[in-house]
Amino acid sequence: MFMRFSRFLTVSLLCFVTASLYSQMTPNAPIKNFRLPRFGDNGYTQWMLQGDQGIYERDEQVSVKQMAMRIYSGDERMALELSMDSPQGTLLLQENRGYSDSPIAIVGANFKISGIGWKWSGDTKEIIVKQDAVVKFTQGIAGAFVDIGEIKTDSDLSGTEIHSDHLLLRTTKEEYYFEFTGNVHAVSDQMDLKSETLIALADVPKGRAGSGSKLAPSELDSIRQIIAHNDVTIIQSGKTVNADEAEFFPREQLVNLSGAASIDMRGAYLSGETIRSQSGEIEIAGTKAAGRAQMILIETGGLGIIGASALTSDTIILADTITMREKPTENHFFFKGSVEVMSGPIQMQSSRMTVISNKVDQPKAKEAEDLDLKVGEVKNIVASGGVRIEQNGQVATGEQATFYPADERAILTGDPKVIKGEAIATGNTMELKPKLAIISGEADDPVIVRLPEIPDLGYVAFTPTSSDALMPTLQNETEATIVTSQLLHMIEEPKQTLFRFNEDVQVTATNLDTTCERLEVIAIEKANTTSDTKNTLDLQRIEAHENVVIKQTGRISTAKKAIFLPKEGKVVLEGSAVVKDEQGRAAGHRMTLFQGQGRAIVEGGGLEGERARVTLPGMSVSQ
Repeated sequence: MFMRFSRFLTVSLLCFVTASLYSQMTPNAPIKNFRLPRFGDNGYTQWMLQGDQGIYERDEQVSVKQMAMRIYSGDERMALELSMDSPQGTLLLQENRGYSDSPIAIVGANFKISGIGWKWSGDTKEIIVKQDAVVKFTQGIAGAFVDIGEIKTDSDLSGTEIHSDHLLLRTTKEEYYFEFTGNVHAVSDQMDLKSETLIALADVPKGRAGSGSKLAPSELDSIRQIIAHNDVTIIQSGKTVNADEAEFFPREQLVNLSGAASIDMRGAYLSGETIRSQSGEIEIAGTKAAGRAQMILIETGGLGIIGASALTSDTIILADTITMREKPTENHFFFKGSVEVMSGPIQMQSSRMTVISNKVDQPKAKEAEDLDLKVGEVKNIVASGGVRIEQNGQVATGEQATFYPADERAILTGDPKVIKGEAIATGNTMELKPKLAIISGEADDPVIVRLPEIPDLGYVAFTPTSSDALMPTLQNETEATIVTSQLLHMIEEPKQTLFRFNEDVQVTATNLDTTCERLEVIAIEKANTTSDTKNTLDLQRIEAHENVVIKQTGRISTAKKAIFLPKEGKVVLEGSAVVKDEQGRAAGHRMTLFQGQGRAIVEGGGLEGERARVTLPGMSVSQ
């Protein structure tokens, strides 16, 4: 009861003072240093008008010099929501509104406003700043693009300053509503934002029991939401972000961007339909209607595996989502969902991919328009899950591929396989370099290469004992050529492909089993006869070196070197060459064996002066 009576007494006294003030006002008669309150029907103060001088003009219209208006919540909170100061203002007391073309300064619980020209309505609780509006918030909003945990000093956490041509401020019981229009420019910490429209929502002061004359304590997290519309551009830490709309949630350090969203940074360009950034982690996503998320890496053409000359071209990466995480010295990019890569002549598909690049500081002495968007060196690129790499008619597959563009190489693991025409090579690991594939195996998991078929190279190494003796039968059917070894180099040359096998080499082909320490196969690619026919390989030459052993039906040949010429239908053995079968033995420095001709040329010579010999059953012949 006492409180109600006290409030009633206060209201009565203030009404008496107001009535007394009105009674002192006469047209064009100035009143010095006055105070004029207004109360709501509930008895709480709505506002208090003060001025150095007030002139009553007409119909309760008062012109005030050095106006100082204090606007309260008008309810039980008794909170001071705003202070509004202007060198000159015109108040229409009965209509509860005012206006002026003079500068205005407005102070809230967590912000300050300045501008030129204003309108105020006490009924709608709205203030319009006509031009050159500037609002300073005590709170920063840039945490969505950086990890606040990495900020070392309080000086790195500045507030937020917003400029615009026009400002509407509306106060409700729940929030301050700011609407900026026309050339909006916001600066917060190290973030610079521009748009045509921006809306900010902030908490109103809670007030303090028993006190309605002071502002509530400022809250550093008072801004709940900021929404920027139309041609949004954000620049921060070397990144330029564009979108149709940006929605900030400072308390969660979160921003959502939508509508043709993109990020332009040194060495990379990312785009998608939406971008979500929280505490420095940025996710770009596409949609079926607008297309997939995309990243363009500058000067990483061919992913480094086709030579430095290709690095001038760009690498384009498509995925369902792209996530970017900024580290102190690196940028990490994560791609998920049917990843597709186009890099120079290379195309790649995988389920996931990671790109790690070094950070490069922005040059400080250059103007922004002169900046050359070059890549901070790409350290490595890792693709995983169903990796498929295509280049120049060659296809490599595996479960994981790691690229090192600066070193011009890539490592493929997880059942790696390379396909070149009809040739198929598998191994334990595979290293891709410019025009070179190196495939490695292990003792229990050797390199296996399937090559095109070669004809039966059956031959007769000596004259049969009788004319009735049967000639070796040539097989009409052929089978694939299979080569196993511990190491394979596939070398792409201008007009041919060279397969170079090393260590424990074994060859299985049509009527042919060969072992040696080193093997070289030269193949050329036949041109397509029709557009839908796959290119095929022709085996031109096979060279076996060191401890060569050739096994055919009923025959064993050994030499230091063997040259197979499938197109010419002959085999040349060199260095202690020996051929043995049931009919005899031939030996010499060099032996040339002809397919299906029933003859062989046996030659002596060489560094050791080997003699040519043919041994038949029951007799010996030497030359």
